[in-house]
Amino acid sequence: MCGMNNKSFSTVVGVVFSLIGLLHLVRAVYGWEALIGGLAVPLWASWVAVAAALYLAYGAFSLARK
Repeated sequence: MCGMNNKSFSTVVGVVFSLIGLLHLVRAVYGWEALIGGLAVPLWASWVAVAAALYLAYGAFSLARK
């Protein structure tokens, strides 16, 4: 095993989801185009991703504090 306890794991997950949320926020604010498989991803999808990622980050950081 890697020796990572639940608190450390939750903190790492919180940081990862925070970065994902931040990147989606930057994409939404600047209006950058995103393509997946040649199809354009609508800008509103990034706003949904910001909310979801930050919610998951909050949950992970909450678990890390316990």
